[in-house]
This record gives sequence, C-alpha cells and structure tokens, in this order.
Amino acid sequence: MSTGGVLRIGFAGLDSSHCTAFARILRESEWSRGECGAQITVGWPGSNPDFALSRDRVQGFTEELRGLGTVIVDSLEDLLGCCDAVILGSVDGRQHLRLAERIFAAGKPVFVDKPLAHDLHDAAGIAALGRRWGTRWFSASALRFQAELSSCVAGFDGERILGCDVFGTLREGEGHLQLAWYGIHGLEVLYAVLGGGCVEVRRTRTALGDVTTGVWSDGRVGVFRGLAYEQQAAGWGLTVFGSQSIQQLRLPADYVELVRQIVAFFRGGPVPVSEAEVLELFGFMEAADRSVCAGGVAVRIADCLGAVV
Repeated sequence: MSTGGVLRIGFAGLDSSHCTAFARILRESEWSRGECGAQITVGWPGSNPDFALSRDRVQGFTEELRGLGTVIVDSLEDLLGCCDAVILGSVDGRQHLRLAERIFAAGKPVFVDKPLAHDLHDAAGIAALGRRWGTRWFSASALRFQAELSSCVAGFDGERILGCDVFGTLREGEGHLQLAWYGIHGLEVLYAVLGGGCVEVRRTRTALGDVTTGVWSDGRVGVFRGLAYEQQAAGWGLTVFGSQSIQQLRLPADYVELVRQIVAFFRGGPVPVSEAEVLELFGFMEAADRSVCAGGVAVRIADCLGAVV
C-alpha cells in the first residue's frame, strides 16, 4: 500500500481521452482527495504505431497527463513497480491480451477499459489470465453506471421488466468485433437493465440502419439500434418496457460514477461486473457478427462461447 493511504493508480496506454478525464475527476472530486484518496500517479504511453487512432493521439494525451502532475515512465515494468492498481487504457483492444499477460502477473487489481479485447478469443484469454494469477479485474462501459439508468431500473420495483430497446452511436474499430468499439456501450446498458441470460442474437444491417435483437432465456427481448458514427444524430438512450409501465430516457456520457466504481473495486470492493457477464457480452457480439454475415439468421450465444470458454 502506498504511503499515507493514497491509492496510487497506474494508467497503461495514454492514447485515449480517458486517461486525462479520469485524472481530472480524481483531482477535482472531494471523495478522491486526502489520505484515503486516489490519484493517477504514474502513466506509460504504450501506444500502437500500427493503429492510427493510437499513434496520432498518444503524444498529446501524454503531455496533457504530465501537465496534471502524473509521472510518465518509459516502460510498463516501471509503471508496475510504483503503483497499487492499474488501469489498462490502450485504445487498441488488440493489444490488451498481450499487455494483460504482464500486468496480471504483478498481482495488482486491474480495470481494463473498453474494449476489453478485440474479439471473443482474447476476452476469454484475459479472463483465463485472471484465474491463473488470482488477479482481481473487471471491465465496463461508463454508461452502465449512470445515475439516471440506475434510477430508471429502480423505478420498476415490484414490476417485471419485459424488455428494453437501446439506441446509441455505432463506430467500428479496425480488427475488432463490429459492436466492440462503440456498440459495447449500448449492449452494456441492455445488460444493466435485463441482466445476463441472453441465448440468441439476430442482427440486420442496411445503409440506413443497424439493429441487433437478443432473446433472453425467459423470453424477454433486448434491442440495440446502432446510429452510424458522424452520419446520424448522436447520443444514447433507451426505452424500458415493464408489465405495468414504460419509461424512456436519454443518458449522459460522463465518467464520474465509473471512476467511483473503479476506486471502490481497487480498495477491495465487490466486482461491479462479473467475468461471466463480460464473456456473455462478447459472445453476444460474436453472435451478432455471425448473424449479419449470414443474412440475419439467429445465432446462439452458447455456440460462440463453447469454442473458447
């Protein structure tokens, strides 16, 4: 544990705005200050020169984070040697398994920023590393923890939720499952409302729409409509269908509650999202890709997970 009880967080991969956004939240929030606070004290750039979004942004975000008082080191090993917990934030999910092999071996708690991985195989590999080293970890979208979403779900107290429709920006990342880059945000909202247990997925994509439908084992239905990046109106929202009422809301995109969840987890709190649910989400995305490639047929998640889990 660090001197004075301040939780020293290392941020590995400084090619995303999340590194500076998280650092500012921790610097400016009353709950993260003082002897029992938490700060991003060390960062490692860790960019991928073969991935334009990483290569073109890492220098700017690195210097911005340095300006916030974070020490920048030259190697992942240097970072692991002077922190209590790690955020793996590299924007390229294709790097995450390789980096996790080194990070998880250090035995420190880890938050893996989205996308956890670029495909189901690597997501399962990261989960296996956690079991191998006994490392506590989780991965999640910030949208899952928005207060407005939690209040909406709580408002159905005593009433059965029958289904949920979510819309959100859809942008694909090179070499990633098509829904893993931005679509994961909408899917995590679906799972925050309906929980795990989706069994089959259908996806339809045209020039004007991208719609993925999941059927849960108890008959509930969840829908994600992807809004083409920079071609349609942006934003996130949902409609929740209950047995007696319907609620609709738009969701803000801020990181405060996610950062709270990360710090609480790093300090020994419960895992906010289980490994089983994370892997089911990747099975859902794999099934969605298989479905759209096959003309929109139903694909069972179990058939996707069976090969890797």
